[in-house]
Amino acid sequence: MSKADPRKRIVDHSWDFRGQNTKSYTHGLHTYPAMMIPQIAGRLIDLYGGSAKRILDPFVGSGTVLVESKLRKHLRTAIGVDLNPLALLISKAKTTPLKSSTLLQAHTELLEKCMEDAQNTQSKTGVEIPNFPNIDFWFKPDVKTALTILRNQILKISDENVKNFFLVTFSETVRRVSNTRSGEFKLYRIPEEKLRHHNPNVFETFRKKSVANIGAMNDFSSKATSCEIQVLGGDSRDLSRISDEKMDLIVTSPPYGDSRTTVAYGQFSRLALQWLGFENDMVKRMDKESLGGRPALSHEHELGSATLLEILERIKEKDELRARDVLSFYVDFNNCVLEIDRVCKPGALLCFVVGNRTVKEVQIPTDLIIAELFQNRGYTHHQTIVRSIPSKRMPKKNSPTNEKGKLVSTMNEEYIIILQKK
Repeated sequence: MSKADPRKRIVDHSWDFRGQNTKSYTHGLHTYPAMMIPQIAGRLIDLYGGSAKRILDPFVGSGTVLVESKLRKHLRTAIGVDLNPLALLISKAKTTPLKSSTLLQAHTELLEKCMEDAQNTQSKTGVEIPNFPNIDFWFKPDVKTALTILRNQILKISDENVKNFFLVTFSETVRRVSNTRSGEFKLYRIPEEKLRHHNPNVFETFRKKSVANIGAMNDFSSKATSCEIQVLGGDSRDLSRISDEKMDLIVTSPPYGDSRTTVAYGQFSRLALQWLGFENDMVKRMDKESLGGRPALSHEHELGSATLLEILERIKEKDELRARDVLSFYVDFNNCVLEIDRVCKPGALLCFVVGNRTVKEVQIPTDLIIAELFQNRGYTHHQTIVRSIPSKRMPKKNSPTNEKGKLVSTMNEEYIIILQKK
């Protein structure tokens, strides 16, 4: 591959994958914000990882890269890292092959015990409902009772992998039966007039999703290879559990910016994590501990990206605090760059799938900034591919200034950056 100027992007609609099924195998086990579609992950592995043995996704999210890695015979090890406990649970469940007969038997027994508990609860005493902030705001009384019964029975499953599989289905059920608006990743409550008619059946919701997930797992297990999957909880600013120069290939989709103002990973995960027993303080702290979670104290930096310097000055003219927010994200991301560089072998190929967000009507070319940060460490930029996003859970335009009639485009393209370590 030849060296290329990162400003010369290539528009290639063959990467759009318009109309293709993005929920094959276990990819549809659980929704997650800003998921990389499997066609992109798989194509990147095939194009740039033909001779690779070890692959890393330092921002594993819902585990798309790991699932695609597990479907490829030539890979020996695939490692995923994430701060979010829900992402870790989903990724583990999606990449652990299980027999459908085992899951079907466990599912039948699980629902039978839940129905027994529900009948006993009606005839005798109630169950001990978890106590976390705003539970009554997000869940109706009958829903709380049923979710408690369901969770308690899942936690009794002795096989850890089977338990995790059904906890993922439970997590998806929590969101579907809550008082949150459907189709949203942030937490918005259903309007009062609609809430009166919102009476979800927890056990039936869980049953339907379980049946679909068991079918998906059957498809995945029939194709899964011997590639070892490692899902590591932690921060990609510190990959100390991975030895120096171990990885042949990086395929990842990092956050587009801090969680508070871009993709709401913390909000999306909050209700499920609370039902799964995670401490509320930890859940609330998650966004602050993610990249860019704490604003930079000043505008001074030594990141060496001319593009970032120019963008920060333009944002600073409009909003000094927002400029520091943006800088904070890239300071944190550059720490990830240092760790990714450390764990990559000479000659390793790196594939980043990113969106270019807009702050104060200034578009931030994250693809250029990432390329520059790695070029500062001697990496070669081979190409940047631009793809259209056929569908996305966000409006094509929004009004960030809250001025009536003033709209700007949101992220309708993604940029695939290909880099190589010398």
